[in-house]
Amino acid sequence: MDQLKSISLKFQAVGTLPKFVLTIILLIGLYIINKAVVNFINNINWSSQRTIKFKKACSAFIKIIFFVLITPIWVYESKDILTFLGLFSAGMAFAFKDLVSSFLGWVIINSHKPFVVGDRIKIGDSVGDVLQIDWFYTTIIEVTQNNKIYGQSTGRLTNIPNIKILSAEVISETSTFPYTWNEIQFNLSLDSNWQKAKEIIINVAGKEIGNIQDEVKESLDVASKTHPIYYQNLSHTVYTSIDLGKIVLTLRFICGSRNFRNLEHSIVESVLIEFKKYDDVQLI
Repeated sequence: MDQLKSISLKFQAVGTLPKFVLTIILLIGLYIINKAVVNFINNINWSSQRTIKFKKACSAFIKIIFFVLITPIWVYESKDILTFLGLFSAGMAFAFKDLVSSFLGWVIINSHKPFVVGDRIKIGDSVGDVLQIDWFYTTIIEVTQNNKIYGQSTGRLTNIPNIKILSAEVISETSTFPYTWNEIQFNLSLDSNWQKAKEIIINVAGKEIGNIQDEVKESLDVASKTHPIYYQNLSHTVYTSIDLGKIVLTLRFICGSRNFRNLEHSIVESVLIEFKKYDDVQLI
């Protein structure tokens, strides 16, 4: 503290403009150093996750160094340092309350782990796979959605303010239990042979879905140690109902969170091929 006070007093007689110029020089110098370190890390043959981790750590360290260096330039007395920090914090909290809330969201994300990098999440209206969790924003690569069904990546990046985790529902599809229940509906005419259609759907689903019950059960056993998730029956089934002059056969099955689109495609195509073999099974 004495050394900091001594350095601060040397800047007491310095005008505002020189101090401002010196601050800009420090900012540029540290930015150049940060870029050099980032380029060096990029050239190292590390995994993608390790590279990103070290780059973020380097960036945080450079920011801390910058604030440590500019403090004695603008603050003269040791008591002023505490006053300055207090007023600065209060002013920042008021002027940038959304940023402060987003930073608090970052703290909650890292402490409570509602999701991690790689998870498929839905926050508000945004759905996608998490690429990065920064101090103020969570970056996801967007995934198409049709009602409650999530499809495939669009390639677009979405930056979601971390403040949203405090005000919007957060759905994670892959963090603890990476499987979801999904449904596909087939609408038949009232005079169709619905028993035959139901048998076809069940047989096709059995072939396309395969025997994933063992791996789902294993994952469920792990998830149940963290959350009270319990399923008695993990096999696929078909429910029958009538709605507005049609018979509705609804296939319900469990699959990997990211696999529904491809599985739906295979099941529907195979069912359509089988239905075409029978004149008494009519889709509407």
